Amino acid sequence: MPTRPTACFGLGDWQKPFRLLRRTAVGVLLVAAVAKGSLAAPPALETVPRIPPGTVVSDASAARFNRMVYAAVSRITSGDAKKVPAVIRARVPLFTLAFLATVANTAPAGVAPSYQLAEVGVGYAVPLNSRLTIVDTEAPPAAAGIDMLGRKVLSANGRNLGGLRRVGKTNTLQVIDVDSLVRVGNRHAPLTMRHFIWADPASGRVASCVWLLQKRSAGQLAPLANPPRWLQEGTHDSRSIHVDATKFAFGMPTQEAFAIASLPPGIELTWTAALRQSACLPVYGDDELEQLTAAINEALDPLRAPAD
Repeated sequence: MPTRPTACFGLGDWQKPFRLLRRTAVGVLLVAAVAKGSLAAPPALETVPRIPPGTVVSDASAARFNRMVYAAVSRITSGDAKKVPAVIRARVPLFTLAFLATVANTAPAGVAPSYQLAEVGVGYAVPLNSRLTIVDTEAPPAAAGIDMLGRKVLSANGRNLGGLRRVGKTNTLQVIDVDSLVRVGNRHAPLTMRHFIWADPASGRVASCVWLLQKRSAGQLAPLANPPRWLQEGTHDSRSIHVDATKFAFGMPTQEAFAIASLPPGIELTWTAALRQSACLPVYGDDELEQLTAAINEALDPLRAPAD
């Protein structure tokens, strides 16, 4: 019989070996492990840092930001998309939203590696010298060839990054909230897209889990019925943007006219009672992160292959 995980992954200093499990049908690596060691101090609510301009996306040899967690290119494709001026529709896909992580091996030479998630950052990238590269959203380099309207789109995208918040952290995981407009039924709803980003201490690979939260009248957060999704490292999202022409002003779209049509592509998990309870806290300390990661492990259990 396979050994079930007895503790949640992603917490503290990992000492025991990992079992890498592959679900062949989708080719995604899932992990189960036993956590051991002290947890990080309770986190403060912090803004997610911007990735320095000039950082190359997907450069595993770099000292910083050497793992691509997730990248998205938005395309205005659904709803009243044709009512958006073609010059705007053509420029939105020019910019890639990138979540990058710094993963570092903290073990001494000659012993088994022990990787930690040192930092997670966010930025917008464009091709430079045939490599996808983070740029300053207020002053992109001339070599990027971005025209005046493109610069305005990029600048607006960059200002939106200021609202990303880190609500939990240990030395192998971070929980990040992104305020988003998401299409729910026939309306554009202001929701929180929560990202659980985790690094495997044995291999240095990263993975993430993403879900949607809504704010109730009393201010509490609650998960939507949409199931969470488990994402592999380096997930690319061709993100469809839905347009609502009733949110136009004087014939031009406002910010409220655009909404994300769906979560990033990944493996859908089932909402368990434990995951529903722990997925919607406003901020996570040590105990809450342990509960959250245990609940995600439980949701991942049905996807795990039997032990050899």
